[in-house]
Amino acid sequence: MSDHILQFKNISKRFGSQTVLDEVSLSVGTGEIFSLLGPSGCGKTTLLRICGGFDYPDAGRVILDGKDITELPPNKREIRTVFQNYALFPHMTVWDNVAFGLKIAGVDKHTMMREVGKYIEMVQLSGHEGKKPGQLSGGQRQRVAIARALVNKPKILLLDEPLAALDLKLRQRMLIELDTIHDEVGITFLFVTHDQQEAMSISDHIAVMHNGNVEQIGTPVELYEAPKNSFIAAFIGDTNFFDGLVEQEDGDYCTLMIKDFPALSVYNDKKLRRGDKVNLSIRPEKFMISATKPEITDAHTNLLQGKVEEVIYLGAHTRYWVRVQDWRISVVKQHFSYALDERKICWGDEVWLKFEGDNAYMLERYTEEDENLLALPDV
Repeated sequence: MSDHILQFKNISKRFGSQTVLDEVSLSVGTGEIFSLLGPSGCGKTTLLRICGGFDYPDAGRVILDGKDITELPPNKREIRTVFQNYALFPHMTVWDNVAFGLKIAGVDKHTMMREVGKYIEMVQLSGHEGKKPGQLSGGQRQRVAIARALVNKPKILLLDEPLAALDLKLRQRMLIELDTIHDEVGITFLFVTHDQQEAMSISDHIAVMHNGNVEQIGTPVELYEAPKNSFIAAFIGDTNFFDGLVEQEDGDYCTLMIKDFPALSVYNDKKLRRGDKVNLSIRPEKFMISATKPEITDAHTNLLQGKVEEVIYLGAHTRYWVRVQDWRISVVKQHFSYALDERKICWGDEVWLKFEGDNAYMLERYTEEDENLLALPDV
């Protein structure tokens, strides 16, 4: 038996002259939370709709648990969907909304009472069975939609931007609740979002989509710490980019020359050669910032000197913008401890930035045209 319950094989889809999906292939593991992540217009919602049977691909196949379901209508697939607007029946009570799928399936009354009660309790809505959707909060309506989708025991639950209508604190709480529900029912969740933090918080694996293609699939750690290209590095969290040139190869490392910087020693995972152009990515938290020059004990530790242009205190951390010649570098300092009487790094201070060669990544650049895709409507 395959470890993958769902497979998309060379899925293509066009709307008029626009190619929305371009031979997309990916596999979703049994029982995992798998996210489709990307900016507006990348094709993630279209792929989800093709999985649910609401759209059909122009080419390619959808395989569920070894069975080709590409041509099946939505009601014939062992898949249920939680839509962004929840799509609850406003004239029905919570109990009737959750029971609706079982009634359509002709389930006997005793089984229906047991299963509806179980799932209402699971989503923490016991005592609200007689209320209608208009009497519930946004988070409660979402939980009704989840219970209604799960009560028929689908093989996969599709979640289409399910937290988009909620405020920040409620989204954070609902992420935890979704994870808990997933652990209880054990079925596969396919989760669509444009929010990187949502995907990073809840997913076992993430497929980052861009311009109708899958750019990279990996765990949240893999995508953040080892992005495949500059689009991934920029889309998953914050980063600093520097254009440079490989001057010398040095075993597993190489020496980079970047305008206005001293020679840098960086891990050469791409096996680049002397003269190759480089787009270097360094995350803000990978820098250590200090008012005094730090001691260097490793040949692959790098130092830069600059001037603080801006400081923003954010509670758990402080963000600095440091000018090093023509470069403006974003730096994050975590507050493991914070003494109010300690001398702080302030605007205008001369500072030192230290980073390890293992914490920088050499990547392919993404273009201005790619950036413009962020403004396209979602499809």
